Amino acid sequence: CTSSADAVRRAPARMTLALMRVAAWHGFVTTRTRETLMATSYASRTTSTHVVLDIGQDIGALIVYVSEVLLGREIEVSPKANAARRTHTEVLERSISGRIVYAGVFPALLEGNYRVWRDVMTDEDVSVAGGAITELDWRAITDATAFRTARPEVGIFETPAAPAGALEQLPSRYRQGYVASSASMGSAPMLYKEDGQVAWDQMWTEFCDLALAGGPRHRPTVLEPGTPEQVQAAPTAYAHAVAEIERGLRLVTALPTVKSATPGWVGLQCEDEEMARWLLCAIAMENVSVRREGAILFLPAAPNFQLDGEIKNVVTVLAKTHHYWQEHRNE
Repeated sequence: CTSSADAVRRAPARMTLALMRVAAWHGFVTTRTRETLMATSYASRTTSTHVVLDIGQDIGALIVYVSEVLLGREIEVSPKANAARRTHTEVLERSISGRIVYAGVFPALLEGNYRVWRDVMTDEDVSVAGGAITELDWRAITDATAFRTARPEVGIFETPAAPAGALEQLPSRYRQGYVASSASMGSAPMLYKEDGQVAWDQMWTEFCDLALAGGPRHRPTVLEPGTPEQVQAAPTAYAHAVAEIERGLRLVTALPTVKSATPGWVGLQCEDEEMARWLLCAIAMENVSVRREGAILFLPAAPNFQLDGEIKNVVTVLAKTHHYWQEHRNE
């Protein structure tokens, strides 16, 4: 059986853009969250496809209004706690009560804090409340070149090429006609020192292209951090995994590590926020969980991480992205 509260939460709130007081469209200039009621109405694409906002007790919706120049482009959103968990939507022309608008719609997001990606490198913080619609006004954006063209779902290792407007954020090779290869170079073999420790700083002489630039993703699925329950159940194994990840990160980046107050994460102190933001974007595209607090990046750790598996994944991705960051900054 289902309680009445569950029934309310699970029943889709069939709401659409027509409910958002279109008469006030020209007056809003900031992000707003409006409480909504269960009701039925429709906003249609030019193809007459209906957009239904499936909101309820702990589920909200996000609508990003844009200008016509972004028609057919892609907008991404990720939880603030993990930039690698991204979902995307296409900007479409929509008819609302006889008025044409352009918007990207995320119809069902778990309430919480999110980052909405203006392009592959620029984000904006937004909070989504359950049972409500959150709106962003991006109509002032007039340059679509940094946004990816909407695309069908790609293979698990594939990534789309970087849009032209984002090339300035990448090493110069990508701006000078070099086309990123989607082919993987394969996994480098483990290399050990005489004392039996992994020689993380000696394992790579070259890397695949950045997934951010259209190269292959390092993993087919997102590598997630351990949960507090998993950490509590196996503290010794977790401590060993954290220690090895920290050692590897220090060796491949020469940066200090930082203890995380939240179980499941290992911190890396970047030189500044610009570096942390760049690395966050690049790491997320490689399918490794990552979050940022100022100039500190946090990478995943868990008690079940294996040395030649998940631990190697984390260190490899940091070695690769840090290598390309240095190339970019030195230029």
